[in-house]
Amino acid sequence: MGEASIECPILNRETAMASIKLKIEGERGKISLHSLIIGLQCQLGILKDLDVAVSGEINGSLDWVVTDLQLSSLAVVVESQSKIENKNAGPKVVNLCVTGMKQLEEEGVTPPYFPEHSLKLSKKLVGMIGKNGATGIEISSPIIPTHIATLSPKAAVNIDELLPTKYSSLGSVEGKIETLSIHKTTKFVVYHAITQRAIACKFDQNQLEQIKNILGRRVNVYGTISYNAKGEPLRVEDIIDIRLLKEEHELPTIKDIYGIDPDFTGGLDSVEYLRRLRLG
Repeated sequence: MGEASIECPILNRETAMASIKLKIEGERGKISLHSLIIGLQCQLGILKDLDVAVSGEINGSLDWVVTDLQLSSLAVVVESQSKIENKNAGPKVVNLCVTGMKQLEEEGVTPPYFPEHSLKLSKKLVGMIGKNGATGIEISSPIIPTHIATLSPKAAVNIDELLPTKYSSLGSVEGKIETLSIHKTTKFVVYHAITQRAIACKFDQNQLEQIKNILGRRVNVYGTISYNAKGEPLRVEDIIDIRLLKEEHELPTIKDIYGIDPDFTGGLDSVEYLRRLRLG
């Protein structure tokens, strides 16, 4: 008996559209319909989370449509369609998805733009392995043969270290607010300035208008931060202060500062001065 696969092809660079290939491996005739449905639901949920993060649109910017269905090979082809003119997050969303799943399997770290919800969906996805005829899962970009995330139960073990809170302390996180939610609990997501990891920040209802006014801006959020076993910040609760930061284009350049004080680098050229600053 050959292997059955559930496939959805990725990333058409010429048309700037994107599609994704999800393969659920197993013996033909033994992969259950339940596995197919759960796999596609998890994949769609992760893609939607990434779409919101990348596009900055609260309801997302992409529709995912089925363009082909091959019953003989259990192949399903889905492709992204942008709902917003002159804005297409599809290719970046697909790339982040494949790269992120690969990081969960191989590095055991939280991928950029993956919120807690995406991590839970990823665990549910890999949790199908060894059940209902599924022996393995692969997410890949057919246009780039080496761009493949081959998933195993190891990914679920890694995710188990990323989700629980190991310790909490007062501190601050800096990044851009791109997501706002008022369902069940009021929270916004800050995407870390350096790692682009998603950090959920819970706030009081009376702060809603303030948060709306700074959506999409760089901020510094100070409060109680929960960390996972890897030392990654997961969420901020009991927010004490939210400070609006200048955008990068608003910050002074070396040339601007040099004009104010020509000797501020101590005689060093700007490249060497910045290098020494980074090295401390």
